[in-house]
Amino acid sequence: MTTPAVDPVAALAASTAHLSAWAKTKVVLVSVVRTLLGISFIAAVLVLVPARPHLNIWVPAGAIILMIGVYLWYFRLQLRRIRKARYPQIQASEALILVATMFLAIFAVTYDMMSGADPASFTEDLDRFSAFYFAVTVLATVGFGDITPVTTAARSVAMIQMAIDISFIAIAVKIVGGAANKALTQRQSATKSVSNQDK
Repeated sequence: MTTPAVDPVAALAASTAHLSAWAKTKVVLVSVVRTLLGISFIAAVLVLVPARPHLNIWVPAGAIILMIGVYLWYFRLQLRRIRKARYPQIQASEALILVATMFLAIFAVTYDMMSGADPASFTEDLDRFSAFYFAVTVLATVGFGDITPVTTAARSVAMIQMAIDISFIAIAVKIVGGAANKALTQRQSATKSVSNQDK
């Protein structure tokens, strides 16, 4: 059974219609602050991951597997938060930004570790920031050409990111948007049933 589509702009306007201009501004500001705190937390975690891992392959592999596990847990947490949020559309926007940032962080750490293990993996030796920059350019399919993978391993990881990027954008938007849409539909149904009972 599919849920009927809800116009998110109209639903957001309806859900915030009772708020004053200051209260609406406060809702948006709180969302922006939460998003910035989430991005700062992700950046802080990136600093903790070893930039130049030991020669033992299990250290970087274990770090990446752990990050993927945390990412999946965090994605599910965001979906629950959307369902329970007072303003699901705003929570969905936050979730998409943070989930995308974490997604890019996983590849940034991978690229940085590869560059640390073999500086010839890319056209330049990557630090954490340039690795994140490269991950963003791969996601955006910009391809400036300033940083390019050189070795087979680096090209393979970049190809994996490209393949995942295509589905990531479509699937993440669909899942997160669907969660917000479902929450709005359930609330509208609950509101209608309460108003029908009052009549």
